[in-house]
Amino acid sequence: MRACPYELTRPVGGDAVKLSEGYGYSINMSAGGMLLLLPEEVDTRQVFEIQTPSEARKEQITKLVEVCWAHPVPVDARVNMYLVGIRFLFEPPTPAQ
Repeated sequence: MRACPYELTRPVGGDAVKLSEGYGYSINMSAGGMLLLLPEEVDTRQVFEIQTPSEARKEQITKLVEVCWAHPVPVDARVNMYLVGIRFLFEPPTPAQ
């Protein structure tokens, strides 16, 4: 399992959104998507950014992904983690250095 930083936004009413950042854990990855373990609930069809490991390059690559499905995994009586299937949409352009 590899840690993958992510950023997602949620509408909180009107024009406001809440930004959430954290680390998901990559369980497996294919050319089209990934199975993640996330510490927060996400909605089906939600789109967010995640940094994935690159085998060709040494750094991580930022990808835009869409949630296909999510299932809660109880950790204890009050805490859940979430198994999440995501598909890669496309890679945002790399910032110029």
